[in-house]
Amino acid sequence: MTVTTTLPRAPMDPGLASFLAQAAAQGNPPLESLPPAVGRQIYRDLAAGLGLPPPAVATEDRSIAGPGGPLQLRIYHPDVSGSLPALLYVHGGGFVIGDLETHDAVCRTLCHDVGAVVVAVDYRLAPEHPFPAAVQDVVCALQWLATHARELRADPSRITLAGDSAGAQLATVACLHTAGTITPRALGLIYPVAQHHSEPSASMAENGEGKFLTLGVMQWFIDSYLGGCSELTRHPDFALLSAPTLATLPPSWVATMGHDPLRDEGHALAQRIEQAGVATEHRHYPDGIHACIHFTAVSPLGGQVLSDLAQWLRGQVDAQPRG
Repeated sequence: MTVTTTLPRAPMDPGLASFLAQAAAQGNPPLESLPPAVGRQIYRDLAAGLGLPPPAVATEDRSIAGPGGPLQLRIYHPDVSGSLPALLYVHGGGFVIGDLETHDAVCRTLCHDVGAVVVAVDYRLAPEHPFPAAVQDVVCALQWLATHARELRADPSRITLAGDSAGAQLATVACLHTAGTITPRALGLIYPVAQHHSEPSASMAENGEGKFLTLGVMQWFIDSYLGGCSELTRHPDFALLSAPTLATLPPSWVATMGHDPLRDEGHALAQRIEQAGVATEHRHYPDGIHACIHFTAVSPLGGQVLSDLAQWLRGQVDAQPRG
């Protein structure tokens, strides 16, 4: 991994620092030591308990035919008239935890702030469903959205994608898989997974302990997702920095956090996308941590990240399409 410039450094946001100190004082067992089902419930509880109430928008749950059986979607409808843009949102959680509930507030916020129909996909999770199950499900959801956009009162020429962490990685891979058949307007990536962390980076060394996402948790996620197969760590559908080309991606927005072990790989991904000739905006939040978009009752920073993404997405869907 090569990062050619140094990102600004700043003390951690005080609200986030206080939250982490309180969590450390509780002495809870490491997430990676727990069964996946327990980790998933912990994540749901954190997302529900540490966020501000999201905007009220209409929702509906649907089941579509997926590669591994029924695939659950949650569709969010803004209170806006006319033909709307559409956003496929792919939740984070290390490919192991996370679901429609953990990211419900995130999707409601983006639906309201972008003024877009948001489709959230409940892709299959590891270790029960290892790689490439999640990739297949997200690609299926994107193809479904492109085909059914008008049914949702959305404009099929104004489809966008976004995701956080593992979801950002999956959203990127879905764009690469469907290049030539679907032309999204934009891709929003919040602290993306982009490379296996066996390649040391400064941010891994600086932030690998005590800042919510730890090296132990990350290793558990990756081992679960890849089934312990080291050969897959270089697969382009996992290691985005090893992808043969990123030139087919739509205009991209990448957010990195100063106190995140994934900071440097997200920075490297933003550089790689831009070097491929794709219009790229990299927003760095030097006082942020991984998963901060869930902690809006703790700190305003997560809300600012979502607001910045929403503003950028609005600009992309209101602009003239590429080509």
